[in-house]
Amino acid sequence: MSTMTERLPILPLTENVLFPEVETDISISFPQLSVPFEYALTHGGTMVALATRNKTLKNMKPEQFFSMGTLIQFQTFITEKDNLNYLCTVRGIKRFEVQNIHPVDSMFLAEGQALPTPRGGVDVESLQQIPKVIRLIKKFPKLAKEKTEIKYLEKANRLADKPEAFADMLAFALKLPLTDKQGLLEIRSPYFRLLRLLEILEKESFEYRMEKELDAKVRLSLDENQKRYFLSEKMKAIQEELGEDGVSEMQIMEDKIKDAGMSPEAEEKAKEELKRLKMMNASSAEASVSRTYVQWLLDIPWNKRTRDRLDLTRAREIMDRDHYALSDCKDRIIEFLAVRKLTRKTKNPILCFVGPPGVGKTSLARAIAEATGRKFVRMSLGGVRDEAEIRGHRRTYIGAIPGRIIHLMKKAGTVNPLMLLDEIDKLSSDFRGDPSSALLEALDPEQNIHFVDHYLDIDYDLSQVFFVVTANIIDTIPPALRDRLEIIRIPGYTFNEKLEIARRHLIPKKIRETGMKKFKPAFKADAIETIIEKYTREAGVRNLERNIEKLFRKFAVEAATGKLKTPVPVSASTIYEKLGIPRFRNQIAEEAPMVGVATGLAWTPVGGDVLFIEVITMPGNEKVEITGQLGDVMKESVRAAFSFIKANHETLGIPVEQFKDIDLHIHIPEGAIPKDGPSAGVTVATAIFSALANRPISNKIAMTGEITLRGRVLTVGGVKEKLLAAHRAGIFEVIMPEDNERDLKEIPEEIKNVMEFHFVRKMDEVLKIMFGIEGAKPAAIPAHKRKPASLPKQKRN
Repeated sequence: MSTMTERLPILPLTENVLFPEVETDISISFPQLSVPFEYALTHGGTMVALATRNKTLKNMKPEQFFSMGTLIQFQTFITEKDNLNYLCTVRGIKRFEVQNIHPVDSMFLAEGQALPTPRGGVDVESLQQIPKVIRLIKKFPKLAKEKTEIKYLEKANRLADKPEAFADMLAFALKLPLTDKQGLLEIRSPYFRLLRLLEILEKESFEYRMEKELDAKVRLSLDENQKRYFLSEKMKAIQEELGEDGVSEMQIMEDKIKDAGMSPEAEEKAKEELKRLKMMNASSAEASVSRTYVQWLLDIPWNKRTRDRLDLTRAREIMDRDHYALSDCKDRIIEFLAVRKLTRKTKNPILCFVGPPGVGKTSLARAIAEATGRKFVRMSLGGVRDEAEIRGHRRTYIGAIPGRIIHLMKKAGTVNPLMLLDEIDKLSSDFRGDPSSALLEALDPEQNIHFVDHYLDIDYDLSQVFFVVTANIIDTIPPALRDRLEIIRIPGYTFNEKLEIARRHLIPKKIRETGMKKFKPAFKADAIETIIEKYTREAGVRNLERNIEKLFRKFAVEAATGKLKTPVPVSASTIYEKLGIPRFRNQIAEEAPMVGVATGLAWTPVGGDVLFIEVITMPGNEKVEITGQLGDVMKESVRAAFSFIKANHETLGIPVEQFKDIDLHIHIPEGAIPKDGPSAGVTVATAIFSALANRPISNKIAMTGEITLRGRVLTVGGVKEKLLAAHRAGIFEVIMPEDNERDLKEIPEEIKNVMEFHFVRKMDEVLKIMFGIEGAKPAAIPAHKRKPASLPKQKRN
């Protein structure tokens, strides 16, 4: 054949690929085949057998054909069915490289050239690969199971001394995907074609071995299960025949169900599930699910309870032993025990301890459990956002388990434990549900007798559980849930309370933990005071505990190196030496009074705090700038304070022209911290007046209160936390709304005895206390140009 470019009709192939040297029969029964066949008969009897990516012969396009085919020649053909169908014998001659395809009438013509057959001697490297291919085929008969495939495989074996013909005949004989066969056709070198065949055969051989191994494992597993079931049934029959008491797992579970003391609903459900379990194959997945469910019903307590200890004196001693102060919480627990002692039957309260971190909410719950003689279990709700964490997953899901409440009941082993739900204010929700809503049923004394866990799907009685809840703030608790809780606030500790806690609890505890007992550390009074004042500023005692531990670690290093002498004196100088530079200082007492800077009091989730409000004036045109990351309520309070000062400028002695010539900038420092609430209104108004009147404000007085446009001072919340913060900061004089005088009943005597309180109804009274005058009469010049005036002496009551 010539290697010149030729145009030949295409015989499209959808399921196989023809190779040179291959002789095979083809049935011509479709127009897509008969038209090019008849054309070839009248034009030399040759065609190009070309595989197509299309799975059918309909709607073929030139781009769907591969670019390498085989030049074939017809050997014989037989006409069938009224000259409409043909049965042909064709033989592959050479590879044909297609350069272009032209659609003509109902067929395609391939433009290209036949590739020459390699000439020269026998390729030794190719001959060396042939025995490897033959060995793999013998180990892997799956690729050639049909008679036709076996016939061509035998032909290939007879061509073992001709690598080119062997590779082509073998590629046609093997049962391979169309793309693999086309890939072999496109490899021109016999050597590389044989290497590719080896690669394909090794891959198929590996998959075949893996399939056989998996089949063997499955068959072995089935045989083993059948064997176990057969032996189990046979053992039962033998035991019955011998009259022996062979107790099976099912019988044990059945006896446990009878003795568990379940509710009628739970017992019926357990027996029904056990009946289904008996009819299942013990190794099946369904049996495992049913067995786990029954086991859960048996593991949770139904009638086992601890006896409440109703000795009020002992309960008080235990709580006093572990916690100093917290009298409100202790009194509430004693009240609960007293009612239980008198009535014996009562619903348990749902207590919610609200307070800043480190005040002992969690440890107090543990002490209550010990005082009442109940088992203690705890669940942290921080970050829980899936309802199923509380109420479990339904058994329709794979790997379903009960919720955390049922888990804790199993852990407690009694129906009346004390269950602590910690950090309830940190709950969140997403697309998986709202866990706070799931807690509504559990924390409602009217409903929790019928608590339903999704996994158990039966009523479970939680009415005997003593629930204690803790939170830092109550604002984030949903109203419906908050309504079910009895709120007990723990605002924080005073200086003296921290002093006693350190002496009674923290220092002895850290001496034991750090191994310092034999060195007998002796604390002087000023040492603990120094740690509290200079190294901590918190509502709780967590940082105080850390600093005491740090101090003992320093001593431990010296003890380990033999440098520590016994006993160890601990004074204020020792604290400075071991703990380093003090972290806090009483900056309020050290700073001088300033114009436009007022001291306010604020409530935060971690206790009270001192808030500074700064106001300055500058040349401008009545613009008011407010900064410090303030919330909407606080911004409105600032505007109300400014409006009051401007509306009463004549009474306050501020010329109206002064407002036209200046801009006012109101700033609350620590801008990274969000601030909100109305209680800073009085402080803002005082700072604005100070800036406009050029009158310095005493830094010894703090204030709190909401202001109206008419100058009324309204009541505020968080008074105890605010006064504790003022006391910690060294402020002993406070201005408060008159209606908040009743809140002083909650303030410790040690605080009230050293502080002076001014109760006011109107803003005029505040200005009189702060500046000692009814109305200021400054000169009619801009405030930013004035020199500071001296602070008048204040009369103390």
